[in-house]
Amino acid sequence: MNVLFIGNSHTYLHYMPRMLAELAQAADSSIQLNIDQITGEGAGLQWHWHNQPSREKIRSRRWDWVVLQDRSGGPLEELESFRTHARRLDEEIRRQGAKTVFYMTWANKSRRRTQKMIAEAYGQIAAELGAVLAPVGLAWEKVQTLDVELNLHHIDDRHANPSGAYLTACVFYAVFFNASPEGLPATLQIEGKIRLDLAEDRAGFLQKIAYETVLNAEV
Repeated sequence: MNVLFIGNSHTYLHYMPRMLAELAQAADSSIQLNIDQITGEGAGLQWHWHNQPSREKIRSRRWDWVVLQDRSGGPLEELESFRTHARRLDEEIRRQGAKTVFYMTWANKSRRRTQKMIAEAYGQIAAELGAVLAPVGLAWEKVQTLDVELNLHHIDDRHANPSGAYLTACVFYAVFFNASPEGLPATLQIEGKIRLDLAEDRAGFLQKIAYETVLNAEV
C-alpha cells in the first residue's frame, strides 16, 4: 500500500506518518505500507496546488491513497479557497488512479467551539467528491470531552503533542485498514529512539476512540 501525505506541521510533527507505519507493522509484519510526504510549515491546499513539487509528487508513482490536509484555520478563514483547491487536487489525484483522503484537523485548544465548522467543511467536501474522510478532529473532540485531564495539544495550544499524534495515527490506521488499532503497541521506536511511551490504559483509550469515531463519524 502506497500512501502520500500532503500537508504541514500537523502532519509531520512527532513522526505521525511513521507512527502509522509502525502500528501497521505491529499489526501484521507482512503489511507493506510505503509512506511518503510533502509538507511545508504553514502550507495549505492552495500552497500545495501552486507548488510544482507537490503536484509532481502526486504524479511520481502509483499511490493508493493521497491524504490532503489544509492549514488548521483554512476552512475557517478561507472556505471557498479550501473548497476550490481541494477539488483541484482531488482531480489531479484521481487522474493518477489514487483515492483522496481528507485529513480533518482539530481546533486550537482555546477555540474548541470551531471544531464543528472544521468538521463540516471537511465532511462536505469529502461527500461532494466521493472521497474518504479521516475524522481526526472529531476523535480529538471526543477524547477531550470524555477525559478533560488528557491533553493532546502541544504547549502552543495548536499542534499535537505525542499523545495527539498517536491518536491521529490510530485514526488513519482505522481508515486505511478498516480495523481497530486496539491492542497495538503503546510504545513506538522511530529512527532508533523512543518517540512515544504511553501507559497501556491510555493508549487503549485513544485506540478505542479512534476506531469508534471512524465507524460512527457524522458531520
